[in-house]
Amino acid sequence: MVQIFLSWGFIRHLVGGEKMVSSGKVHPVPVLKMSRTTAWCLLAIVLACLPGCAALQATASTGSTGLITAIPAGFFVPAHVFDQQGSGAGKAPAGVAAPPVGVADALTGPPNNLVAEVLLYASPTTHAFFSTGGLDARVNIRLWEVFLRKYKIPFRTLKTVEQLEQARPGVLLLPSAVALSEREKRGVTDFREKGGSVLASWLSGVRNENGAWQGFGFMEAALDVKVVGNTGAAEDDNFMMPHGGGPVTHSLPAGLRVWLERSKELHPLRLVGRHSAAHIMDWSRTVVAGKPTASIIYDERNQLSGRLSRTVVLGYPEQLWLSADPKALEAIAHNALMWLLRQPDAYVVAWPAPYTSALAMAVDAAEIVQDGDLTFAKGLEDAGGRATFYVLSANAAKSALTLKQLRARGHEIAYLGDRFEGFEDQSSSVQAKRLDAMRNEIREAGLDLAADAGFHAPMESYDRVTEKLLRDRAFGHFVSFMDATDTRLPFFVDADPAAGNPATIPRMVVLPRTQKGPEDAMEEGDPEEGMANFLAELDLAMQMGGLSVVRLPNENLLTKEQVAEIFSHLKSRNDHVWLATSGQVAQWWRERDRVNARLDPGEAAPQLTVTIRGEGSLRQAITVWVNLPQAGGGLRLVPKGSHTKFPKIARVDGWRSAVVLEGLAPGVYQWSVYFDRLAASGNN
Repeated sequence: MVQIFLSWGFIRHLVGGEKMVSSGKVHPVPVLKMSRTTAWCLLAIVLACLPGCAALQATASTGSTGLITAIPAGFFVPAHVFDQQGSGAGKAPAGVAAPPVGVADALTGPPNNLVAEVLLYASPTTHAFFSTGGLDARVNIRLWEVFLRKYKIPFRTLKTVEQLEQARPGVLLLPSAVALSEREKRGVTDFREKGGSVLASWLSGVRNENGAWQGFGFMEAALDVKVVGNTGAAEDDNFMMPHGGGPVTHSLPAGLRVWLERSKELHPLRLVGRHSAAHIMDWSRTVVAGKPTASIIYDERNQLSGRLSRTVVLGYPEQLWLSADPKALEAIAHNALMWLLRQPDAYVVAWPAPYTSALAMAVDAAEIVQDGDLTFAKGLEDAGGRATFYVLSANAAKSALTLKQLRARGHEIAYLGDRFEGFEDQSSSVQAKRLDAMRNEIREAGLDLAADAGFHAPMESYDRVTEKLLRDRAFGHFVSFMDATDTRLPFFVDADPAAGNPATIPRMVVLPRTQKGPEDAMEEGDPEEGMANFLAELDLAMQMGGLSVVRLPNENLLTKEQVAEIFSHLKSRNDHVWLATSGQVAQWWRERDRVNARLDPGEAAPQLTVTIRGEGSLRQAITVWVNLPQAGGGLRLVPKGSHTKFPKIARVDGWRSAVVLEGLAPGVYQWSVYFDRLAASGNN
């Protein structure tokens, strides 16, 4: 029998600085007792049975010339793991099948002579250090071995520093390599100098071969990341939120809540680096200005040798995988490894080009709409946006003239309800009567709203009955609270077939309000701090690539200076943030849903396949981002089949190009994809 011990005194010794070194006896707490064979069989079974990154269907890919070297059959790149449309209330997004992708391209030679292989380093120093506290470092190694076999990613396990020193440049995987000798550290830096890339989890090289605390200098120097703390003191910061469309997290939707267990002394790290891919936050995604929240950092460095080397640092330990959402964490691991291995991938992004996020200003007009609202609207117009005014029908007649002026200037008019009273827990008949009366009253006031105008419940008081009535009455969208989805993206609620012909009823789009409004933020304390936190939260939502629905009453307590500060902030970002009305966002989401893109193996080059469904040509440009194998490289498309369409290609950053699909009719389009090698500056 083998007994596995967890000693919290030892773990404190493992993760802490000098002040955290345990000085007494270690009191091991037995947590599991079974045979060694049984223990590892159980772990393997659990991992193998996980749904995996996108319910992956393993189909052997054809042998093809790889981007780097020849890729073995079955080497997969997953498509979106989760439905980018979000989910129903309180549910994790549903997984979608991922096609297998082979890899081939037209590069004249492999960048840096990189080997398409993961080198899993089982550090003997870390193993010895863990053993002093009754822990087995091989747990982390075996978890990665199971993962790599599951997705048929070529790998070798290195067990000695000599093997590390002799390794050809591929991708080096450092699983919680807490203790490293000076020779091992040199081996890692030399590996990068040769053009190899590194994926590191949690703490790396913070202790030496004697177990003495060394600090985070190695992580900063070798892995391009600063460790500025962990989440131990923040009891509510136990959700990781990935960026949508990021190079190393593109299989997950923007801001998806990924719960991470608060395992004592194994808290995720707070990281600082040039490029973040995910953040540790509380459930409501509260932001405090200046508080570091990044939990995944990635970068690419131009080495002195002239070779480029990439890094990804995951700020959480392997022990959290099984207690968290394994499908999400596997998706991150897979995306990260494929990026490090310089394998291309293609995915439809959330927003129209050239935007990387969206913001809808939702004005709850519970009071009569008058001249002050025109002034507010003018300020938003100057920032480059338009608002959606959600109006109470009881005030419609008195507000009609001003509302017509607002609509003439491009702003949108939608419904707030018949009176300022919530809908939650009212009977279906009462809610239906109120909604019908609301529409009639707006119409009688001379405001002929669009048939699919949207709805925002007073005080966000609604329930499933409200949602069903809105859906069956063909409202175009409604603004929900942040508990309606675990993502920061819109999602669909389909019409009930029993309510009419579903083909004639547009899909209702739910726009989740995933952050506080400025008034809410400033009510909690010092107004200046509240405004700083609101703007910081807005910026983080933008970085995540999500939708920000900013709610504001039409008669609010903001000063002119505060409103001007918000508009100035938005104006400075309107080159990459889409300042749209709620209706525009809903219509875009329906249009985007018509398009699917995937990257498949080809005989001479990868094949990009785009499928467009529905009726009529695309009314808005849909963008597909393609991960490039080399920073600063170019992308070329050669049409296949009978069509001769050449989409516009634009630069996103040094790692990605955008394929802009404009005006295409329904059908299937295919292009061979070629990557041109250009001089890379390293500034991505």
